[in-house]
Amino acid sequence: MIKMKSTKKETPKWIAYRDGEAIAFFENRMEAVKWFKEMLKQTLKDFEKQDKTDEFDYNIEVRRLLIEPIKQRPSYLGL
Repeated sequence: MIKMKSTKKETPKWIAYRDGEAIAFFENRMEAVKWFKEMLKQTLKDFEKQDKTDEFDYNIEVRRLLIEPIKQRPSYLGL
């Protein structure tokens, strides 16, 4: 009788990109969401400080941000 190894479903790793450049790596989705929330909180704090005097007149720009699971390619497929 041949015993098969049980295949435990692995939790995918996550990665954050800004404008196509990798900027952060996470062990799971929960870590990615936590990081994103902290980034948003800091951004809002920055805006509050900037808007106190209403002297700033530059555009508000939120650069493209993508957070996605890392897709692992089997090694036998090659590069």
